[in-house]
Amino acid sequence: MNRSIFAAGAALALAAAATPRAAHAQSTGLVPVRLKVGALLPTQSAAKDLAGSIVPAAEVDVRIPSFLGGSYATIGYQERGRNGGKLRTVPITISRTFSPPNPAGAVTGNVYFGVGAGAYLLNGRSSVGNSQSRATLGGFAQIGYQTPSKFFVEAKYQVTAQKAAGLSPNGVLLFVGTTF
Repeated sequence: MNRSIFAAGAALALAAAATPRAAHAQSTGLVPVRLKVGALLPTQSAAKDLAGSIVPAAEVDVRIPSFLGGSYATIGYQERGRNGGKLRTVPITISRTFSPPNPAGAVTGNVYFGVGAGAYLLNGRSSVGNSQSRATLGGFAQIGYQTPSKFFVEAKYQVTAQKAAGLSPNGVLLFVGTTF
């Protein structure tokens, strides 16, 4: 009987150690805020032609209370125009971030990954002057590296359900950031 209780306890401890944990190393202060700056690399050729192949982007993450931690509310801003066109995207999302166990994370840093979804406010203008604004659903997958200090790097792939004036903000986002 004692062996089965010991075996069950050992199995439970092993499962808990192997399960990805919510990433909590990304928040270092009393106010759990992360600031990111970077660029959107759109995948649609029309968006590249009218907004550029590199669209400046910034985001602010605020950690939200959660039973398991690692949840963030995010607002971002991406905008650029050229050749008479323009693409502006304001993502307002909720994400869940996880980090694999790393006993040396305070020394080596740690990777994290996650997913998120929310509302994307789009504004597009084509080269012939057609302009359209809309709100649509969208989502993303992300991976990042939190250094042992307060800095991190992050990559996302975002996808939206609709376009504005034929322009899509789908693409890769690359960020560098810091925590407060």
